[in-house]
Amino acid sequence: MLVKVKLRSISTTKGFLHNGDIVELPEAEVKKISILRSDAFEVMPEAPKPVKKKPQFRSKRASVEGSDD
Repeated sequence: MLVKVKLRSISTTKGFLHNGDIVELPEAEVKKISILRSDAFEVMPEAPKPVKKKPQFRSKRASVEGSDD
């Protein structure tokens, strides 16, 4: 779950986080902390995961076509 920290400092499984940090935390941990401190986190919308592009094949002929002597 992607969250933004709204407290000055808080200890989580990812280490100490400070105001404004955006981090991915397990949902169970966010719920547990929210019981004690309801203002600790702001839940961020899930960002789409980047899609890996396939490497493009470039032929050697394409790069030397314009060099006819």
